[in-house]
Amino acid sequence: MKLTAFVVAEHAEAVNGKLYVMGGCWNTLSAPQLPFPYPHMALAAAVEVPWQSTNEKHRIQVELLDTDGNQAMPQKIDGEFEVGRPPGMRPGDDSIVVLAFNFNNLTFTKAGWYSFVLSIDGTDLGHARFKVQLVQAPTPAAG
Repeated sequence: MKLTAFVVAEHAEAVNGKLYVMGGCWNTLSAPQLPFPYPHMALAAAVEVPWQSTNEKHRIQVELLDTDGNQAMPQKIDGEFEVGRPPGMRPGDDSIVVLAFNFNNLTFTKAGWYSFVLSIDGTDLGHARFKVQLVQAPTPAAG
């Protein structure tokens, strides 16, 4: 299997085989303080499934790791999917599976790089990285 798209976004939907991404492809969150709850974050992915891997179940796992490699979500996303062979599909043809994961109020406790990791059947297919940076509000000028 091959990961052909994997982005962090504000919102994502997988509808009728198409991926709809809003506010995607960013890599920096500016946090005014830590811990920092971010209201809406999404992960969008497209995976090519080869003909020989259709009509069977596949295990998918998504996790969020912090700079130190520690789990940064309360729990991993763990599930399975199966892709059928539509009429007319020939040996050698690939299917595309689109996936969207939306998160509300993920809380970041430290600054640094984070990485969403997508694995299928125990194989790491890719990482979507972003950083959380602590920014201080400007101090008003005395006057």
